[in-house]
Amino acid sequence: MRIVIPVLSLETGGGARFLYQLANTLADKGHGVEIVIPQQAVIAWPLRVKVHRVHELTARSMPPGDFILPNFYPTVMPAWESKKGRVVRLSLVYEPLILLDVAETAKNTYLINAPIMTISQWQRQIILQQLGRDSTVIQGGVDGLIFHPYPKLSLQTGRKTIFYIVRGPGYTWKGKDDFFQACYRVKQRFSNFDIVVVTPEAMPFDSPIPYVVKTAQTDQELARLYAQADVFVYTSYYEAFGLPPLEAMACRTAVVTTDCGGNRDYTKPGENCLLVPPSDIGQLTEAIYDLLINQAKREHLANNGHLFAQTWTWQKTAEQVERFLRSLHRS
Repeated sequence: MRIVIPVLSLETGGGARFLYQLANTLADKGHGVEIVIPQQAVIAWPLRVKVHRVHELTARSMPPGDFILPNFYPTVMPAWESKKGRVVRLSLVYEPLILLDVAETAKNTYLINAPIMTISQWQRQIILQQLGRDSTVIQGGVDGLIFHPYPKLSLQTGRKTIFYIVRGPGYTWKGKDDFFQACYRVKQRFSNFDIVVVTPEAMPFDSPIPYVVKTAQTDQELARLYAQADVFVYTSYYEAFGLPPLEAMACRTAVVTTDCGGNRDYTKPGENCLLVPPSDIGQLTEAIYDLLINQAKREHLANNGHLFAQTWTWQKTAEQVERFLRSLHRS
């Protein structure tokens, strides 16, 4: 199959990671995959597919394909109006939830007569409830050749490490302030830990507690940070899927995560993670404290998470997409 994927950019972030992994894996399976992207847009990922640069994404600039997979609301109508391939609306996030100023415009891109693929059962239910449209779920994965265990820093330092990913000011739903407030409270009871953060937007921020900033220019560097930590914390209020907790599990690191919706597909509270309500700083504090002081529980969650994550691969994601597109091709 020839598959065209129009994108606005491929910078850092979960949506871009999903697209680059999906594109590469579909290409590895023998499909002709082409990324269509504006001339000046950033590509931060190592693509192994054809990249077609255009002045802007329009119906005229869209190349032909068996399928076109628009994946963010501004890419949908150019794909649809081009008539150059069967459009399948890939929803990496239900935009009306987070882009309130363009909610109506984004919503309308789900109402065209095109099948929809979503990336979690939670997101499928939201679209079903909001629009009355069902969708096919394709779930994300993790590259086990990159995201795997490394020795813990605490074996050398004697101090536990908490790893956290800080997003920029526009990402208000990520719960950054909740994380630092919880760690501040933990510090009053147990002080033998350090906080390591990665900031993809490289922007300074205030915190009531000291932290160390690390860079992760590659997946390999990010994987090492996950793996060297004793605890990874994720505090989003809502996510369509949420890759980081799954990546941390693959690195055999114990996970504390909020119940942010899309991660319900892979979180098993008490088995491979500790799950807390979004924005509940009290429960978040207790969960972090519990894992810092309870080695048996921490290792139990880390080991179970590692085994569990090995079954979540991008090859499986690509097979789900491939199976769905072939079913449409036959219909």
